Amino acid sequence: MVTLANNLLKDSIWDMVYRVSVGAALSTIDTATDIYVITTYYESPELIGQANVLISMISANIFVQLVIVIGNYKNKSTAVKLKEMLITLLFLRPAVDAYRVSTNHEDEGATVDSLIELIINKVSA
Repeated sequence: MVTLANNLLKDSIWDMVYRVSVGAALSTIDTATDIYVITTYYESPELIGQANVLISMISANIFVQLVIVIGNYKNKSTAVKLKEMLITLLFLRPAVDAYRVSTNHEDEGATVDSLIELIINKVSA
């Protein structure tokens, strides 16, 4: 019975939506905690170096994600590229990717499909 239930959950669209949504929520919460930690570190003079390192790591991650966005939407208009870059800069990329995967969003002009884009962005984070 347990095996049957697990197989039904694996094949269910709702299970995928749940897993992708939880992942997006955790990524967004992680960003919020990173920002909180950085502001807390800047309040203490001996932790300013660690705050700068965290900012550098977040900046490098955003840069990699922006390169991925530019590569994926190279055949699109400048407005679409700017919109996708803004999504990345506002730390909304996990939520947008999760929405696109869960709704089976298809974009003919994109280099890769939504699921591959989500996986690439998760790996780069």
